[in-house]
Amino acid sequence: MITVNEFIKYMNIQTPISLEMENFIKDCILASVDEMNTFTNRQLVEMNPNKDMTIIITTKTEYYDGYESNIIYTKNYPVVELNPESRSALQYLKDDQCWEDIIKSPDTIQNSVLVLDYGKIRLLKNYRFPAGIKNIKISYKSGYDSDTLPDDLKRVCYEKSGLNFLNSAFGGFQRLGIEFYDLSNQRTRFVDLNLKHDKVLKKYRRPTI
Repeated sequence: MITVNEFIKYMNIQTPISLEMENFIKDCILASVDEMNTFTNRQLVEMNPNKDMTIIITTKTEYYDGYESNIIYTKNYPVVELNPESRSALQYLKDDQCWEDIIKSPDTIQNSVLVLDYGKIRLLKNYRFPAGIKNIKISYKSGYDSDTLPDDLKRVCYEKSGLNFLNSAFGGFQRLGIEFYDLSNQRTRFVDLNLKHDKVLKKYRRPTI
């Protein structure tokens, strides 16, 4: 969600930094993203830890129960792509032996499937997801990228990563979330950032049944 350079600027860290600190910053960001993904019950973003923590979007392959209906909701969203050029993006397990395309030629995914970004996949032309247990295989791309990532999610990632960083040997005496500081009495009041974060993340949480 955020890069190492963005974090350094946000935390006002003097540069250049050591390789040890750079790797620790990456760990802080990755831990924050993992926590956010877990809380929202979906993969908001996928990070590339080998570079400068840029967002990457890869193809996911997931398995679902079929109910002889024409609708399935994916586990992750927003859905970026269900490959319109390949019918194999939607398959079912035939006779518990082999995977077959749900969409049959000459139809294509492009003219036979409606894909909505919030994870709803709707089959058209009387196609159905055959009934069964984990007998539906869907391959798709999902998640926010750097252009579509909501500002409030990025802010949460900044703050969670900052908390992780400051609760380490690199943090010194700096602290995030100061709400009030009384200079005369040397008293400081802090905002509970975790409660603030939970409130934001609840808007993006995938419902579970």
